[in-house]
Amino acid sequence: MMQAAPPKTRDFTALESLEGALDWWREAGVDADFHDESSGWLAAPVADDAVAAPPPPAPPPIQRKTPLQRALEQGDVPATPVDRGALPDTLEKFREWWMTEPTLADGALDRRVPPRGVKGAKLMLLLPQPFDDDAEGLLTGGAGKFVDAMLRALGIAGHETYVASALPAPMAMPDWGQLAAGGLGEIASAHIALAAPQRVILFGRAQLALFGKSPEDAREPLSIDCAGQPFPLLAAPDLRNLARSAARRETFWNRWLDWTR
Repeated sequence: MMQAAPPKTRDFTALESLEGALDWWREAGVDADFHDESSGWLAAPVADDAVAAPPPPAPPPIQRKTPLQRALEQGDVPATPVDRGALPDTLEKFREWWMTEPTLADGALDRRVPPRGVKGAKLMLLLPQPFDDDAEGLLTGGAGKFVDAMLRALGIAGHETYVASALPAPMAMPDWGQLAAGGLGEIASAHIALAAPQRVILFGRAQLALFGKSPEDAREPLSIDCAGQPFPLLAAPDLRNLARSAARRETFWNRWLDWTR
């Protein structure tokens, strides 16, 4: 059986290695020599008798504030009562107004998130505000999976749910009492009346202030008056707290069973 003779190999000399490396870089388009230290070859030559200028003073350090610090420095903003005559009278018009009304909330309009769902839904979920990752709609971020699992446990389908938020855009540390004085409670009540759900679950008991209730009132199921119509309401912990606490989920489940009997 014939076997091919292995090709003869030889080691490259140092000169050949260097020439090969230079050819590789030359083919790559590198035609200049570089050093680790700058040479200042574009600078004008300095005269021998020139006096070096003192270095410029260092700029003051930039004091970057956290969102918490910015929120605490906002101070009290005078409340402006909402003009109930300006509120839309249909759910479709309200959704458009929610996204475009400049006096509704601070911040850029493109940060607002619209509600979703159909009128007369079996259940309305009222969040305090959109989550930071709700880029494509309410509960489309990380919290959406938890809520989907919760709804399956409650026996509610997604198309039977109306999802809304009390604020159109995220806000750092909202003062719900101040927002209620500014008319946000009337807006939330009008929204519920237009959506006309069979039941309402409110997540985040602090926003009960929008309806003239205190967090202590959340111990029992409530009924809120919206445009002259009573709506049964169950106040639950914030979704983040509900997701991280098995004890809170058990309490919520028992309250849901008592509420829906």
